[in-house]
Amino acid sequence: MNQAVIKTPVAAPAMPSPAMVVFLFMLLATLAGIGWAIYELRDPTALPIRRVQIEGEFRHLDPERLQRVVVGVVDAGFFGVDVARIRERLLEEPWIRDATIRRVWPEALRVSIVEQVPVARWGDFALLNAAGDIFAPDEASIPEGLARLHGPLGTEDDVLEHYHRWVRRLAAIGLSLAEVRLSARLAWTLILADGKEVELGRRDLEQRLARLLLAYDAGLRDVWERIGRVDLRYTNGLAVSEAATPPEDAPATAPSGTNR
Repeated sequence: MNQAVIKTPVAAPAMPSPAMVVFLFMLLATLAGIGWAIYELRDPTALPIRRVQIEGEFRHLDPERLQRVVVGVVDAGFFGVDVARIRERLLEEPWIRDATIRRVWPEALRVSIVEQVPVARWGDFALLNAAGDIFAPDEASIPEGLARLHGPLGTEDDVLEHYHRWVRRLAAIGLSLAEVRLSARLAWTLILADGKEVELGRRDLEQRLARLLLAYDAGLRDVWERIGRVDLRYTNGLAVSEAATPPEDAPATAPSGTNR
């Protein structure tokens, strides 16, 4: 018995459309272009930094010198430049409080500098800013006329706060505060602009200073030129010592003191 064999025709494979071919070609070209661009941009010489712009208000810093500092740290192109390293280098400069570095397409860096503003001297060689931070610039760059503050490390904020409060209270009676000293035993001493020394001690500081202000208005003002030192470390009074070399035209009034 003969059996018939039915053959099913096999369809020929479909050819991609011209649009698909173009799409695949463009995709491969794009990926190849991205890969090439990444490879090229890894080259430190690609898109070199050609301009550095320094911004800020400067009294103690030289913008041209800062520009040279930044240029000396730049070791890569626009995308590879290490802005964090540049900032760290700038913050090594004592007069710089903060620095911000931004890239500006296609070949520049914009550097914004915040300069330190000193409010007082700290110790013999350093300065304090308004936040109580210590910085130590070159001695020749320290401005004249700043108050001098002294104290153990870690007491900067406390000493600065007391200075601001006391300078206002003394100014109310016409006295100028030039120096504040906090000893290792946490005893306070004030030096006025005229060289007179005021011992406050370690406790009841505001009450003791108020006692000086009252005594000054009550008659101490009249013999002030003869005084060298006022000791307020008493329960209810004060002691006054005569200056080592009183002025020739000072009134011949003996210094006074109480210990109660």
